[in-house]
Amino acid sequence: MRKVFYGWYVAVACGLGLACGLASVITATFSIFLGPLRAEFGWTPSQTFTGLLLVTAAVTIAAPFIGSLVDRFGARRIIIFGFLMEGAVIASFATQTESLLTFYARYVALAILGLGTTHVAFARVISVWFDRRRGLALGMALAGLGVGGIIWPLLSQWAITAYGWRTAYVIVALAVATVGILAIGLVVRESPESMGLRPDGDEQPKAVQGVVPEVPAQTGFTLAETLRQGHFWLMLGAFLLIGIGIQSLILHLVPMLVLRDVEPMRAAQAQSLVAAALIVGRLGAGMLMDRFFAPRVAITFLVGPVVGIILLASGASGTAAFLAGMLTGLAAGAEVDVTAFLASRYFGLKYFSRIYAWFYSAYSAGAGIGPLLTAQAVEHYGDYTEILYVHAALLIVAGLMLTRLKPFPKSFPVGAPVGAPVGAP
Repeated sequence: MRKVFYGWYVAVACGLGLACGLASVITATFSIFLGPLRAEFGWTPSQTFTGLLLVTAAVTIAAPFIGSLVDRFGARRIIIFGFLMEGAVIASFATQTESLLTFYARYVALAILGLGTTHVAFARVISVWFDRRRGLALGMALAGLGVGGIIWPLLSQWAITAYGWRTAYVIVALAVATVGILAIGLVVRESPESMGLRPDGDEQPKAVQGVVPEVPAQTGFTLAETLRQGHFWLMLGAFLLIGIGIQSLILHLVPMLVLRDVEPMRAAQAQSLVAAALIVGRLGAGMLMDRFFAPRVAITFLVGPVVGIILLASGASGTAAFLAGMLTGLAAGAEVDVTAFLASRYFGLKYFSRIYAWFYSAYSAGAGIGPLLTAQAVEHYGDYTEILYVHAALLIVAGLMLTRLKPFPKSFPVGAPVGAPVGAP
């Protein structure tokens, strides 16, 4: 019986890591802690959502720098350091006072110090371990964000109810740091070559007459070469709009349902259903991208949230609202898969992390700007209807932009051998 390729264990471990990573924890817990914080300190929704905007600004600035560090020093050590910092900053929220300044400062610190626990590092690990099955592997790993999205809202709400919001922050911090560090430290290795393997589990070529086979070279465009390509900017704009539309709906789902007289725990369950759909979206999109042109896969998945937004704009609060959230979760899962996949196929792996970090920054910018603008619109109009139609329009425009992407290049400039030390010239 053929031995299971070790890369699949790496993909599962990366999934656990992403479940505990910065993107998963912030998205899944922000709206859960929102109610208790507002009740104790009297903050308005726009004041609290400003914290997400600052996270966006910090990520936008810091992500390319973190990407460069990952390309130079390797993903594993950056990820482990990120989990240590993420756990420490989350735990510090237990000492939060009524000062909005310290609330904002904590979120900025969390964004910068925990950025190594995001797709910027994990997507590189998966892309190095897989080639032909990269879509499925990315889907498996990035589905971890959905796993985290299921666990963290329920765990946070339970801990808040049982022990109060301050202790709940400590419980989440301990869980995040422990699981994340163990998963990465015990399983993940930087590349298949470090274990004498090849991507996808392909057999090593045998030596002929004492000649050792050459290690394949990493290939890819430099960042400067990438920035001169028109489809890079087209993708950047599309994923900015997708981040605005998708993340606004996900982060406002709980407040929206509570505004419509849904019980808080029931609303938290709806948030978990979004995360469950996100898992399906990631796995489904991953498998489809290995078979079909990835931009078309992304466009197909964008149909779901447009339908969901229209349902919510019509006043849905029961089963229809849960369905709308699940349709959005499917798209959220697919689009993050597509971003990493497209970055590797269009621009190669040699400078993958620093290039992909630009797309992550764009998506994160949308995820920070959109929810804040949504909160301000709700404060102005007293309802979500108007802003929901705006988000639907933005997603339609993003889909049209993706139709303009050209076929993948057949080759890239040659870089260093894949077995060379990370950061080698």
